[in-house]
Amino acid sequence: MENRKEKKQKRGRPTKEREKLSTSINLKLTGEDFKTVKEKAEKLGMKATQYAREMTLKGGIKCRFTLEELDLMRKLSGMANNLNQIAKKANQAGFNRVGNEIMVMLEWIKALLDDR
Repeated sequence: MENRKEKKQKRGRPTKEREKLSTSINLKLTGEDFKTVKEKAEKLGMKATQYAREMTLKGGIKCRFTLEELDLMRKLSGMANNLNQIAKKANQAGFNRVGNEIMVMLEWIKALLDDR
């Protein structure tokens, strides 16, 4: 019975072999400097130590999208889908009938971009 368990392959995605962080560098900051680092890290959705590690090793940090930017991309994607549907309808029914719908969509896009 035990031999069967040993030979049985695990299913799913293989686990990543991640090297543990075992060595440290002590860094002393003033209260104001630490506050600045912490604020910058929070803006990026990171912990201060993670932020400091990335800055030290890579010299910069690749910014993630904010929730506002993700929401804006989702809305623009939906509008692009609607615009494609309008273009299809315009090709089928004629451009004059669809002109009003296009103008409404254009106003939505302008309002969305002006809100930023």
